[in-house]
Amino acid sequence: MMQKLLLFMVLSVFVLPVLAQNNASDAVTSDESARCLNCHYERQKKLVESWEKSSHARNRVGCFECHQADPADPAAKKGHFGFTVQLQISPLRCAECHPAQYTSFASSTHAMAYETIRNAELASTSPVLFETSCAVCHGNELKMINGKPAPHKWPNHGIGRINTDGSRGNCVACHGHHDYSLAIARSAETCGRCHHGATGPAHETWKASKHGSNWNLAKVHTDFNSTGLIPSQQHLNFPDCYVCHVAPTQKDGKDSTHNPGDRLSWKLAAMKSTFREDWGQKRLKMQNVCRSCHGNSQVDQFYRRYDAAVMQINKIAAAAAQNAGDDRKRLDAIKAGAITARLGAAMMGPLQVRDGLQKIEEGNP
Repeated sequence: MMQKLLLFMVLSVFVLPVLAQNNASDAVTSDESARCLNCHYERQKKLVESWEKSSHARNRVGCFECHQADPADPAAKKGHFGFTVQLQISPLRCAECHPAQYTSFASSTHAMAYETIRNAELASTSPVLFETSCAVCHGNELKMINGKPAPHKWPNHGIGRINTDGSRGNCVACHGHHDYSLAIARSAETCGRCHHGATGPAHETWKASKHGSNWNLAKVHTDFNSTGLIPSQQHLNFPDCYVCHVAPTQKDGKDSTHNPGDRLSWKLAAMKSTFREDWGQKRLKMQNVCRSCHGNSQVDQFYRRYDAAVMQINKIAAAAAQNAGDDRKRLDAIKAGAITARLGAAMMGPLQVRDGLQKIEEGNP
């Protein structure tokens, strides 16, 4: 009898599955995620509560489904209470459920954002300051060994982060942590965390424009967490970052994108702006957005004026740059002014046009 009892105990521990009961949340989860929740609820209560409100929680996508790791990945932490997990979530994991969004994002300048700062002087002179400034928005080249981050490399949630599995990008940069909210990703304030300041004041320019002036009043009437949100079918009287650069314009929703550059015809962030590849097709996509509210003549006239302004700013900046010679500070000031002025022209922000031209003049004494 004693031998049978011992045999049963051994089988119970090593053979029979043990179902984990989720005591930390009302959400229905897998057994693996239930074990995670029961442990982490006592340590990161607000993290769990944030996840509980997400569509992931409603669809049984929990801790383990996102954080499980390939043991071959250098970011993997093996033997974590019987699991192999990783801290960061790779876009490739998100792509398992959201393949179209991943493919669209992977073709964007967002995904390549780290490349624009990879060789910044600050990266070599002060890695810690680089990680707490440039890399916060642009991302870094994440390095982890056996699940532990290399010095200065973690945490980092920059949008162009190079992950340990070779993928680029970070969905959390726009969608937030654990709640993975549509509303957060669609908020102009989220975009404004990175797209502001001397060399890219897109958020300030938009807020000062007619488009942005009544945004805070009008946005309260829209459920930005709604799936399949098509602005042209809603009572939206304000175009913002999401409406213009990402959201679908067609009823079938097929023209939505995770590449905000899909509708941009000019490269504005340069000393001299040039047209983007396939700029004509990109412009037609943006004009479809404009025509949700404006007539053809107004849209056409805007673009004629916009193109003329960009070309004029190019000439002014080129002349100033020639006078500046090799003076790096003056050249940077002229470039920043040119970018600001062009953004003002693009987003109907007259103050930014004026301020940008003034910066160019200051860099060309």
